[in-house]
Amino acid sequence: MKIAIVGTAPSSRMAAPFDDSEWQIWACSPGIAENFTTFCDLPRLDAWFELHRWDEPTLAEKLNADGIEAYQVWMKAMAAKGVKVITQEPLHRCTQYPLDDMIEKFGRYFTNTISYMIAYAIDAGATDIMLAGVDMAAEDEYKHQRRNCEYYLGVARGRGISVEIPLTSDLLKARKLYAFDPEDAYAAKYKARTAELSGRVNQAKHEMELFSRQHAGALSALEEIDAFKNLLNGELTPSLQETIAERQARLTHDANQAGAFAQQRKETIVALMGAEEDTKYWGQWQ
Repeated sequence: MKIAIVGTAPSSRMAAPFDDSEWQIWACSPGIAENFTTFCDLPRLDAWFELHRWDEPTLAEKLNADGIEAYQVWMKAMAAKGVKVITQEPLHRCTQYPLDDMIEKFGRYFTNTISYMIAYAIDAGATDIMLAGVDMAAEDEYKHQRRNCEYYLGVARGRGISVEIPLTSDLLKARKLYAFDPEDAYAAKYKARTAELSGRVNQAKHEMELFSRQHAGALSALEEIDAFKNLLNGELTPSLQETIAERQARLTHDANQAGAFAQQRKETIVALMGAEEDTKYWGQWQ
């Protein structure tokens, strides 16, 4: 039995063998159509997995109360059409995921739906497993999930099951073989890039703080001028009025300029920190 497990990553989800009847198509994670008319846009579907509780925050945030009810109706309709629908909680015509049996056979190590699906495929007697639309690329969000998926893919290969992973997926990838492949310029370039970005962030933070202080100082000076004018209680001479007006204009200009520069540095920091986060992802390929 050949099983293609399809996730939501757009880079490869449509690369699944939809036109090959030898492959079963298993999918998960509802995509929402207008008016909740459907929750899956794949051209073919043999099994659907929804392993969250109905009140699970991640599901509740994605679907409001009306959406969850429509989602349940859709799953029951899919089950009536012959799609095997596997859920955590009971639902008419659907099959509950055999968690106790899976734990007994594979242990208590499941961190995501895809891993549950791989284990289920192994137990169902799969001879071939393909993952499409499963990139696990975001370092912070998917790091622990990627390890778990790779563990079950290793279990599958250890049992003689053929495993196919798209080139665009981060799963089961190593840029070079430890100890055997020679060192190249990548690691040095990565370290230089991270050092450069860190330095630019620190410099922008320093400049933002400097301009913020200048901005605050100019505003405080303007407030003091207003207080001084109130103290004089109308006893301002034309000459003093002119001097004060010139000072206020200069301080207003300085405050506006410093505020604009501080905002520019803030935006620069946000952009550079985004680049730093992206660089962290590429660091795993050293």
